[in-house]
Amino acid sequence: MVEKDAQAGTAEDSSAKLANSEPSKARKRSSVVRPFPVFSLERALSIVDAIKDKNAGNPWPPTEVAKAVGIGEKSSALDQITRAAALYGLTTGSRGTSAISLEKIGRDIAYAPNPESIIEARRRAFLNVDLFAKVIEYYHGNNLPEMSFLSNILYAQFSLPKELHEEFRSVFEENCRFCSIGSEWTGLDTPVGHVRREERSAATPPTIKSFAATENRNGMSCFVIMPFTERNPKRPPGFFEEVFAHLIKPAAEAAGFDVSTANKDGSDVIQSTIINEILESDLVIADLTDHNPNVLFELGIRMAQEKAVAIIKSSDTGRIFDVDNMLRVFEYSENLWVSTVKVDAPGLEGHIRATWEGRASTRSYVSILRSRT
Repeated sequence: MVEKDAQAGTAEDSSAKLANSEPSKARKRSSVVRPFPVFSLERALSIVDAIKDKNAGNPWPPTEVAKAVGIGEKSSALDQITRAAALYGLTTGSRGTSAISLEKIGRDIAYAPNPESIIEARRRAFLNVDLFAKVIEYYHGNNLPEMSFLSNILYAQFSLPKELHEEFRSVFEENCRFCSIGSEWTGLDTPVGHVRREERSAATPPTIKSFAATENRNGMSCFVIMPFTERNPKRPPGFFEEVFAHLIKPAAEAAGFDVSTANKDGSDVIQSTIINEILESDLVIADLTDHNPNVLFELGIRMAQEKAVAIIKSSDTGRIFDVDNMLRVFEYSENLWVSTVKVDAPGLEGHIRATWEGRASTRSYVSILRSRT
């Protein structure tokens, strides 16, 4: 049965709910990157409503989105709500990007032809979060047991840290009510065990997004090569976007570089625009986390030119023998807590500065290998 308020509320209504909502104690005490959104789907839709109602559905700078939903453009609430919208598949972009854009699910909800289509699209957004979909599959709908038993399953079956269990249940059940999912729901007309999830298109070629540093009188450019898809199951969705927006970009800008990167992983054939950036940028930062093959290929191209490259990786990523033994590699904490980023950001800035300042005196990877023959 379709709920009476199936139409999403106006941007003003959603903004008020977001601005007036008090974050839970769990949200206040932990800044770990969760495998599920901090905000419910209904609250995340305030981003969609704002872009639709106040910018005709077009991509919008995050500063304008923040004003439209009534939150500070530099507040953590903006990071949380944009990340939630991205995890649900509603939007792409965050405070660290040039614009926030509607994705297919977001458009399907914003411009639905009837109430039934809205409910169907809401459910797809809900299931776009992998952990929500797995729990729906496991319990055959919103049929959760009492907290002690649910906590056992969340920890043993889904490896969710115990301090997040109550918060998960709250957001999960709020979403089920919003999406009209009851205790015996088996998915979108699919058998149990085969809940359909939103498929994201990979056909669009990557483009370059750039950010100007506040202090950069010399026009120095830095291109970042890194993964943009979390293929390692222990990485929560949005992990690499968080690494770029809150660690790499601020550190490189503080070191005096204009920063640019691709907006998504390259296709099977590395795009010429990316290659040109790798070859022509003053500095390249290469994130070797999870040993992404595209990143390793791009790093090899940069190394062959014997140009400055700052190499980084998460501390839980294994070593690459030849690279780690011959070149300095900066490691950042894979937890991405506020406390770890606070330590890692200045450390990374120092690594970037040292790489740039020592570019003439430090022997390159290729020159080291040549001297050994």
